[in-house]
Amino acid sequence: MNPPFPTLVLFPLAVLALAIAAGGAWRGSGGLPTGIRGLMLGLRLLAVAAALLILFNPGQWVRPAEERMRPWVVLLDASGSMARSDGGDSSRAATAAALAREAAAQARSAGIPLRIQPFAGGLAAEISAADTPAAPVGTTTRILPAVSQALEEASAAGDSLAGVIVLSDGRQTLHQSQAELDALALRARSRNIPVHTVVIGPEGPPPDLALLQSRAALTAFPGQPLRVPFALQSIGLGPLRPTVTLIDEDGGEIASLTFELAPGASLAAAFEVTAPAASTRWRIITPVVDGEVRPGNNHAAVNIRVLSSKTRVFLAEGAPYWDSKFLAQLLRQQPHMDVHSVHRLSDQRYFRIDSGDDDAAETDHAVFPETLDEFSRYDLIVFGKNVDPFLSDERAEALRAYVRDRGGAVLFARGKPATAALPALEPLEPVVWAAASAADFRFAPTRDGEAAGLFGEALPPPDASLWASLPTLKDGRQIALVKPFTRVLAEGVPDAGGGQSGRFPALLVRRYGQGVTGLVNGDGLWKWDFFPEARELGNCYEDFWTQLIQWMASYSEFLPGQDFSLRLPATRGEADVALTANLSYRGPAPVPQPMLVVTAPDGDEREISPAAVPDPSGRPLWRASFTPDRPGAWKLRVADPRPSAPPPPEWLFTVPLPPAEDDDLSPDPQFMEILAEVTGGQSVTPEGFSPFLRDHLTRQPPATRESGAVWEASWMRAPLALLIACLLSSEWFLRRRQGLA
Repeated sequence: MNPPFPTLVLFPLAVLALAIAAGGAWRGSGGLPTGIRGLMLGLRLLAVAAALLILFNPGQWVRPAEERMRPWVVLLDASGSMARSDGGDSSRAATAAALAREAAAQARSAGIPLRIQPFAGGLAAEISAADTPAAPVGTTTRILPAVSQALEEASAAGDSLAGVIVLSDGRQTLHQSQAELDALALRARSRNIPVHTVVIGPEGPPPDLALLQSRAALTAFPGQPLRVPFALQSIGLGPLRPTVTLIDEDGGEIASLTFELAPGASLAAAFEVTAPAASTRWRIITPVVDGEVRPGNNHAAVNIRVLSSKTRVFLAEGAPYWDSKFLAQLLRQQPHMDVHSVHRLSDQRYFRIDSGDDDAAETDHAVFPETLDEFSRYDLIVFGKNVDPFLSDERAEALRAYVRDRGGAVLFARGKPATAALPALEPLEPVVWAAASAADFRFAPTRDGEAAGLFGEALPPPDASLWASLPTLKDGRQIALVKPFTRVLAEGVPDAGGGQSGRFPALLVRRYGQGVTGLVNGDGLWKWDFFPEARELGNCYEDFWTQLIQWMASYSEFLPGQDFSLRLPATRGEADVALTANLSYRGPAPVPQPMLVVTAPDGDEREISPAAVPDPSGRPLWRASFTPDRPGAWKLRVADPRPSAPPPPEWLFTVPLPPAEDDDLSPDPQFMEILAEVTGGQSVTPEGFSPFLRDHLTRQPPATRESGAVWEASWMRAPLALLIACLLSSEWFLRRRQGLA
């Protein structure tokens, strides 16, 4: 029942109405026989009860249903990339329009509804199959939003689509996350609406000249030689002679190189330039060649991070030899290094020589840092051989804290540093040593060393012929275990052969807390500088040590000479996406409160006060968040409130321009296949479209469309009205027969 009045009111009213009807009928039949009076009373009460039944509104809720044919929707890509060739004599847009007309003709013959809707940045209004589609000039392509909008419009119109056909090259300018694709797939599968795709465009790799860059940031000192590496790759093009240009922040040319590039070839190269005086952002570009469909990858950007403070180095050598003599002398000659070196000649005889000194100062005790604060005065500690006398348990513990908590760096420059077991030092070593020694070996960089940015950028790449031409090294030791978080940057290859099994790690680096430890597993690098045949190959010895030390210092959390560190999760990101910056401090007490200064691409500056974050080690740690709201190069800098503070760290963060329609004109069949697969559809070629239509665009049982529930009253029937009329007329007839008015 669905009464118009509350039942608490309706029941008393019904009882009152029945009582009034009964009273009136009984009084109006006075003087008649009791049987006749009772019959007339019963007829009236039944009539009134039937009338009251209408007020209680008996019935049921029902959903009206309507049967309709399930329509198809064809989405026609109208973006600018569709103006390109389809691989033959026609454009992609013309091929798509022809396929849409074919689908419309098949739908008409099958007697099923089909509508065609162009899309680019959004879904346009429906067009007729006889209409000529507008020229493909859309500046964006957004396939997933177009499909989602088509499903929403069909749902709003009450249609249950039989399927969606997307005619496109698959090229998109809007980055689609996996979550968005999963949401669309769930919606389509839940409604049993498959999305079929037709990829229009030439098959195979598109013609392209790609400028590739593996690292977006390089670190150097002012005036230091700097290698800016890049790679060129030619796909589907003829012989080329491309010119690659390095451009500064103001658009001026720094350097350029021209290459001969064979069809299908690739090459790796680097600009040999001088580091600028301050941090900046350079660009690498190569002109777009005829026939290329991906002009967006002909340029790249590289952030140059310039360090203004010197790298502070402490060198401890317990067994002086040619290696230690050459290394100490080399480091003291570097203008961007401040070196303090101590050499042990005997149990009671040490001498120390620092940068800028001409003569060694001899002493009878080991001049070595004692406390954590003394270690923290240096960016890098270099150990030679037999350093046991330098390290007491207390010094070793302070050294570990220096690396772990203060972001320091330790380099074991001549293999195993201690002759006896030194448990306090072992946690810093990146390996567990074996007993056996290796034969003379050649130094061979690994691909991991190239990926880490040491080889191929600071130093020649692993496949450079230089490495096989250098003199062999000696005193390498076999390694029982490489510890976790260790990267093998170079291997030792036995000079007499030995195959892959004879190789062993020769250069390793390992993160340890906030800092880093490194190991050169061998001796004899001095020959790279001493032998005439090695000198002819260039200044390999100097380049190796200076670049390795500089790379290690920058691989740590803290940059050389800086008390603050600034870390971001990446060097590139998207606009309107929040970015978190982490700051930490390793300088002397008291701990200052830093500020994060953010400079927008237009030069507008704002200060952000970072929030302190608890850290289990007790080190000062802060975190700040900001959101870049426009494309361009953003500069982040730590503001140190202390007077005469060391230079603060800086970070360049790039927000690239959103992809444009003409950045990449190549088809993307992989995305189209994934879209069809996750929605239960098929991905077909233009040649296979006709058989697909014959199999799928066929007449099917109509879909039942249910509208909202409505109340269907059961009293709205003729029998109830006839019953009331019969009851009342019977009472009237009896009253007339008995002579009553």
